[in-house]
Amino acid sequence: MEETISLKEIFDVLRKHWTTILTSLFAGLALAAVITFFIMTPQYESRAQLIVASPQDESSDESLNAVNYNLQMLNTYKDIIEEGDALAANVQDRLTSEYDLDMTIQEIKESMEVEQSEESQMFSIVATGESSADAEHIANTAAEVFQETVQDVLTNVDRTTIVSRATASPRPVSPNSPLNLAIGLILGLLVGIAIAFLREVFDRTIKDTHYITDDLGLTVLGNVPKLSQKEIDATTQKLRNGTQGNDQDDDNSNNNSTSGGRRSRTRV
Repeated sequence: MEETISLKEIFDVLRKHWTTILTSLFAGLALAAVITFFIMTPQYESRAQLIVASPQDESSDESLNAVNYNLQMLNTYKDIIEEGDALAANVQDRLTSEYDLDMTIQEIKESMEVEQSEESQMFSIVATGESSADAEHIANTAAEVFQETVQDVLTNVDRTTIVSRATASPRPVSPNSPLNLAIGLILGLLVGIAIAFLREVFDRTIKDTHYITDDLGLTVLGNVPKLSQKEIDATTQKLRNGTQGNDQDDDNSNNNSTSGGRRSRTRV
């Protein structure tokens, strides 16, 4: 037999276990706050912009071809910066000697990313570091090394210009605190709702007479009312008072019987 649950029953379950849901919600928020503010390491980002020009001919057609060629060469520059060990090694040496920043070649390559401007010969070296100063130093050093060494790798490069140098940003790009807290809040709410329904599913106690009559097909012979603690105490007190009254009546009856016996014997 299929069991269906109505919208009212869903709200009844949520209302019944609202403390569990609320506790789970705040627990998720607290866990997200601990991870965001005390466990995750803030990451800062800084960027330097460059433009690379190739020798151009005076004719307009050749100039247009040169621009298109430069746009295609941006992927080559990207590979040199992000994947080239030679450039990363030079950056490593300068960071160590000038800024006392100790990083491996692999860490330097992973911290840099090249972003291309759409339909433009300009591109940016974006560096990520655990501090704003580190990100600034990595981006500027990589731009300087690329400017100085690209002509040794590509002979068709005329000149490389650093359009704007990287500056330290006071705001970290990660972690995203509002987003993380919102995710923790939502996950906590969902977990609380799931726990509430699981407790309801595995709770085998009989809640009302509908389960007996509708699901089990049995007849209800009677109901035992649920009493509050105050009502239980009042009923218990009445029973005690009634018991004490009966005991006093029995004592009085016994005393009267004894006195009557004595008077009878005296008369005899």
